Amino acid sequence: MKKFNYSIKKIALFFIAAITLASCVDEFTIGDSHLQKPPGVDITIDTVFNNADFAQRFLWNAYSTLFYGMPWEWSTRGRAMNMGNFEAMTDNWQSYLSWDYNNRNIYPGKYGATEESMDSKYHYSLEGSWSGIRKAYLFLENIGRTPGIDDATKKRLKAEAKMIIACHYSDMYRHFGGLPLVRSSYNPYDVPNIDRSTAKETLKFIVDICDDAAKDLPWALSVDERATWDGRFTAAAAKGLKIRMLLFGASPLFNDTEPYYTETASESNTGFYTWYGGKDESMWQDVVDACSEFFAINELDATGGYRLAMDGDDYRLRFRTAYFERGNPEMLISTRVEYSHSYDEAFNYFIGPSAVPVLEYLDLFPKADGTPFDNSVWNDSVIDPYVDPWANRDPRLYETCIVNGMPYQDRTAETWIGGRERGIAMDWSSYFTGAGTYKFGLDKKLASGKPAHWPYLRLAEIYLSFAEALNETGKTEEAFYWIDEVRKRVNLQGLKDSYPNVVWTKERFREEVLNERSREFGRELVRWFDQVRWKRAGDFKKRLHGLRIERMKDANGNIVAGKYKHFKFTLSKRYWQDGDNGENFFSPKWYLSAFPITETYKDYKLPQNPGW
Repeated sequence: MKKFNYSIKKIALFFIAAITLASCVDEFTIGDSHLQKPPGVDITIDTVFNNADFAQRFLWNAYSTLFYGMPWEWSTRGRAMNMGNFEAMTDNWQSYLSWDYNNRNIYPGKYGATEESMDSKYHYSLEGSWSGIRKAYLFLENIGRTPGIDDATKKRLKAEAKMIIACHYSDMYRHFGGLPLVRSSYNPYDVPNIDRSTAKETLKFIVDICDDAAKDLPWALSVDERATWDGRFTAAAAKGLKIRMLLFGASPLFNDTEPYYTETASESNTGFYTWYGGKDESMWQDVVDACSEFFAINELDATGGYRLAMDGDDYRLRFRTAYFERGNPEMLISTRVEYSHSYDEAFNYFIGPSAVPVLEYLDLFPKADGTPFDNSVWNDSVIDPYVDPWANRDPRLYETCIVNGMPYQDRTAETWIGGRERGIAMDWSSYFTGAGTYKFGLDKKLASGKPAHWPYLRLAEIYLSFAEALNETGKTEEAFYWIDEVRKRVNLQGLKDSYPNVVWTKERFREEVLNERSREFGRELVRWFDQVRWKRAGDFKKRLHGLRIERMKDANGNIVAGKYKHFKFTLSKRYWQDGDNGENFFSPKWYLSAFPITETYKDYKLPQNPGW
């Protein structure tokens, strides 16, 4: 049996004939490339699905279309945002990669329907979603006639194909809202004319696929399967994706008393493509019910199910295992494009200037016991008696960011002006804010050559989603357990002990859950969707800050070892942030992406999202 965690690229090369076939029937008329008459090929669909090995490899190739969050070489998918990172649009990170999409289009406010390109944060027709959906439907429609595969295995493989469809629709839903719902493949001569469905219909479509797929999937991979089939879908993955989407759907972006964009009449509002038409509080209970079902099954599953990565006494390594190590016990969905990364140019961009942590994000990480970090320390350039502001903090800080004085490359990191990391450049560096990025790249040596995957969905997200939904349904006391379990992994005490004087209103608890998600999922592309689904205009508009760190000198001008001055400064303004003179150009239209203008002109008349 071939290991599933081998490079998808190598599988593609081995199976070049089937991929040639797939490319002939690969594009919907949704997208810029319309189907043409396929050239003559020796391999046909009959050839592929009359051979058990070929048929399964066709499915593995469909897996390769799933969203992967890191730049990868200079491929089409690797160039997403031109090697940038859409988390650098959040209030946690800032990009200093001068040529990426953030600095060329987003920060200057140039983004719009006419600017949609393969460099966008998620392009409607060039991202690969429709290609993956078509491949999955081709598999569903043809695997039944494949010899040499028993019926039980066919059911499982078909369920995996359904999950490929569900994942692609989930990704697009969070960027665009309601979508045309494709329910079968199309031959190269068909011209589908599918109307855009409402936001609620699209959500139900995704949830139903997840439930349907879960029926024919094992809850979890066995220990032996994890060694060879790491990355294949399970029933827990299906139920977990369902929870993610129910949470997004219950949130105020679509589920509110009025649409998020009200400046002008919008077909997307009146057609309910980006608004449900009202607020339905029961949708939060749907999340609670789905989480309860998930953990009931997980508790009873004979294979042991999934659990938070809690092995060993090194709290930071526990966290690293959870997001970085393949086959770990809490990875519900992971995607990959190759077996391992070398520390090459593309990977360098991901952990370098494309997303540099801002001071507001660094301040979110509490002390090592879980009590909040006192950021009033930045009001003084010199602390007397001197206290190292980077010592004894939440272990996730050091695993996510490179801060001054932390262990790094067999020494300590130097993010002070003139230090080995920061250098003397006054701007446009990977450490311009006074800190750098550690997560995924680690110290370069530790990451290079390691099996590389993208943590698309982790169990910790289900814990925090449960906490959030319980709070929104008035069960805040029950919610503490689920957030405290995630904090416990890195040895933080519970919320109540960490904040003994806080009155835990629904709003206060909600804020802490969102902060916990920022700490837990930094660089995992979670914060953007949290800001969007809660319509957090204030987070988009606020100005962000960094630190100039300088070595302290005594009265004689001599360097004082291990002591530093910290000077807080304001980062350059993004278009939608509040200006120094009071100007404000933020618009809620930014919550969702624009459909490319070329799509809205096509025969199926795709209604544009509001404001674009």
